[in-house]
Amino acid sequence: MIAVSYMLDPLLFYILSESVPIPMFIIIGVWGSRQRKIKAAYQFFLYNLLGSIFMLLAILLILLQTGTTDLQILLTTEFSERRQILLWIAFFASFAVKVPMVPVHIWLPEAHVEAPTAGSVILAGILLKLGTYGFLRFSIPMFPEATLCFTPFIYTLSAIAIIYSSLTTLRQIDLKKIIAYSSVAHMNLLTIGVFSRAAAIRSPILSYGHTSKAKTCVPGV
Repeated sequence: MIAVSYMLDPLLFYILSESVPIPMFIIIGVWGSRQRKIKAAYQFFLYNLLGSIFMLLAILLILLQTGTTDLQILLTTEFSERRQILLWIAFFASFAVKVPMVPVHIWLPEAHVEAPTAGSVILAGILLKLGTYGFLRFSIPMFPEATLCFTPFIYTLSAIAIIYSSLTTLRQIDLKKIIAYSSVAHMNLLTIGVFSRAAAIRSPILSYGHTSKAKTCVPGV
């Protein structure tokens, strides 16, 4: 986790961030104390793996286009608007699972409930932050125009997740499920805050490393 937070290379970030679910998979599957621990462990691992495949493909596409995966060089690289949208969606597929955002949040309640208490603490306190960190570190600064395109989409998806998971939390009697669903709500509140900051055209998040002023656009047009 320390190495993940220090990475300035998307490819190394991918390798290290995808190695994080491995010990958590073992913690849930081996030391989980409930009956569905094996199913929860595989669900947690596969959701994260499948979502991240798109980010790997996007990183390889960036490598083919620019010849490097050095973030400091990529921040000064101008991608076309269409290419930005494509790459942003690929990164989003990975980070949305890790946040998690609706509807790819289903793995979280299962993992929380089936994991031992120490695993639940690590999951809620550390692993869920990887998704929003990825948005801040890579998606927003590298693809500023695509970020503005999809900001309303993020607002909508996050608002739905906040309302849905908050109402679902009220119906729970299991403490671990309460923590799981409330975690979905507070992490989606965080995504609204992150993209609200990025939506300001003169935001340092968007202007860092880019000389051109980002503009709003409509995806696909």
